[in-house]
Amino acid sequence: MKTYDRFAKIYAESHYPNLSQSVADIFPTVMQEYKIPSNGSKKLLDVACGEGSFAVAMANKGWNVTGIDQSEEMLRLAKHRASQTKVKINFLNQDMRFIDFSGQFDIATCWFDSLNYLITNDDLQSTFNAISRALKPNGWFLFDMNTVYGLAVTWQKNPCEVAQETPELLELHRTSYNYEKRLACAKITWFVKVDDMWEKFEEKHVERAFSIDEIEKCLEYAGFHVVDKLGRLDPFTPLQPSSSRVWFIARK
Repeated sequence: MKTYDRFAKIYAESHYPNLSQSVADIFPTVMQEYKIPSNGSKKLLDVACGEGSFAVAMANKGWNVTGIDQSEEMLRLAKHRASQTKVKINFLNQDMRFIDFSGQFDIATCWFDSLNYLITNDDLQSTFNAISRALKPNGWFLFDMNTVYGLAVTWQKNPCEVAQETPELLELHRTSYNYEKRLACAKITWFVKVDDMWEKFEEKHVERAFSIDEIEKCLEYAGFHVVDKLGRLDPFTPLQPSSSRVWFIARK
């Protein structure tokens, strides 16, 4: 079973999209802080757009948005969200390593662990190269990733936890970390009540912990200049050794 296959519906109908909405809410402040131009075509590429909450929010702010994702089920949910909100977004089924655009976008974004799903440095490099090609000259790339500390320490503080519990749904997360390979595994198990019976589903999510140095080298090779890196986006907080997440502001 593919990652974010059956879990996509659970993801879309729970609290997870609130994260994307919070980033969309602060996005104008980020643009103002880093003097990112908001005039012109306002074309935005949302990489690994998932169920479309960030893409829809940005389209509502007047952006011309294209969203790509590898999960067909996530894209189906994203198209439904856009239709309900009555915004026009170009959603495409593409692998982020091989994005098929050239010099079309002013800004590219990629949020919430998506880049950690790339297991090798070559995959990360291929993705950064593809995003760079998709951007116009002087285009911006904003993204976040789980840090090594986040996956090796923060994730492991609660190796087994109840993520959601309602009368119709129980969602459990069990995590582990391979220090040699720097791979974190989250096994997501959920039970859905159907009539008087409970159905069980399970997906395994594996994320790679990249060092800050590895990320910066891949960005530099792809032609990006790192403008800033933060430990938190709201409020703006410098990156610390104990930061669970890193937010990058980069420019082509």
